Amino acid sequence: MIYRVVNEERLPLVKELWDYCFEKQDEPFFQYYFTEYCLKNNMVIGGFDLVGDKERLRTMVHVNPYMLRIRGKEQLTPYLVGVATAPEARGQHAFAPLLSTTFDVLRSEGFTFANLMPIYAGIYLPYEFAYCYYCHSYAMPLADLGREMAQAAGSELIVEREELQKDILAPLYEKFTAGYNGVPVRTDFQWQKLLTVHNLEGVQCAVVYRNNTPSGYMLYRIADSCFTVLELLTDAYDARNRLLQYAAMHQSSAQKFSWLAPAWDKTYLGFANQENTGSLQPFMMTRCLDARKALNQLEVPENMPEDSVVLLLSDKIIDRNSHLLKLHLAPNKLEVKSTIDTEEVTMDMAAFTQMYMGTFTATELWEAGKIRAAAPEKLALLDRLLPKCRNFINEYF
Repeated sequence: MIYRVVNEERLPLVKELWDYCFEKQDEPFFQYYFTEYCLKNNMVIGGFDLVGDKERLRTMVHVNPYMLRIRGKEQLTPYLVGVATAPEARGQHAFAPLLSTTFDVLRSEGFTFANLMPIYAGIYLPYEFAYCYYCHSYAMPLADLGREMAQAAGSELIVEREELQKDILAPLYEKFTAGYNGVPVRTDFQWQKLLTVHNLEGVQCAVVYRNNTPSGYMLYRIADSCFTVLELLTDAYDARNRLLQYAAMHQSSAQKFSWLAPAWDKTYLGFANQENTGSLQPFMMTRCLDARKALNQLEVPENMPEDSVVLLLSDKIIDRNSHLLKLHLAPNKLEVKSTIDTEEVTMDMAAFTQMYMGTFTATELWEAGKIRAAAPEKLALLDRLLPKCRNFINEYF
C-alpha cells in the first residue's frame, strides 16, 4: 500500500469513502465540506493500492489546522478527523502505517502537537495519544432540569434569542476563554466555518443580558426530542443558570436535555436529584509530536527556583521523539540539553503530553503509575514548571 497526501485528482475517492463511513453525499455538511473546505483549507493523507489498473483508497485521515493557545503561546495544531478505513481493508493493519506517515508529515511541517476526538480510545492509546480534555456530561429529562433550576437565577437577567452572528459571539468567546488552556483561537475564518455549519444543522443562539450588556450565550439544537447544548459560556454562575432555565422552557418541543459542560462546571451542586448530577467524561485526545521543541518553547513560570531535573522520555512510535534530557531552571529561564546523566524521572509520550498540557501534574501521574521517579523530590519541580490548567476545546471538525 502507498501512503501519500491526497490531491484534487484523488478527491473523488475521498468523497466515496466519506460517504460510506460518515455523512451521505446529499447531506448539507457533506456538500459544504467538500465544496468549501476539503483540500482548500486542510490536508488529507490516504493509503492507496491498485486493483487491476484501478486505484483504490483504503484508509484516510483529514488534517484540519487550528490555532491553539497552549500555556500562553499560540501554536498551529492539527486536528485529525475523518479517520476511516474501507471495509474491505479492515483487519489488514492499514491504520498503523497511515498514522506513522501522518506523524512524519506533521513533524516535517513543524507541528508540536496533534488533537483528535476518538470514537473508541483503544484505537489510539497504543499510539500514545492521551486524554487531555474532559467534560462534565449532563443527561436528564428536560422536565427535571426545569425543577433543578427553578430558583437558580435572578429575575434581572434577560434572555433573548439572537441570530448566529460573529459580532455578538466572538467578543464573548474571547473574553470567557481568555484564561483557558489548549483553547482554539477562533479567527474570522474559523468563525465563518463554525457558523456556516451551525446554520446548516439548525443550531440556534440564546444570549443572556445583564443591564442590557451581554453576560453570556448558549448555542443549542433541538432534534430527536432532545435539547442539546453545544456551547454555553458566561461571565458568572447566575447568567449560566438563567440560560439553563431558558432551556428548560422548551418542554413542548423536547423531552430530554444534554450538555457537555466544561470539566470544572459545578451546576450540579444544587441539584436535588443525584441522578441528574452527571459525570466526568473524556472528550479529546492529544499527542506530542516533538517533546524537545515543546520544552524549548515553554514559558517559565515566575519565581522558579534554580534547579534541574533529568527526564527520560520514550516514544515507541516516533523514534526521534525519545530523549534523555536535562532541564536546568533559573529565574525566567529554561535550558534543555541532551545528557548522559542518570534519569531522575521517566515517562512515555502519553504521560508527557498530559503533563505538558496541564491535564494532570507530574505528581498526579506518578501517583497513577504513569510516571516513574528515581528521585521523587523532582516531581515537585515539574509540578511548578508545568502546573495544572483548565483545558477547553469545543470544535468538532
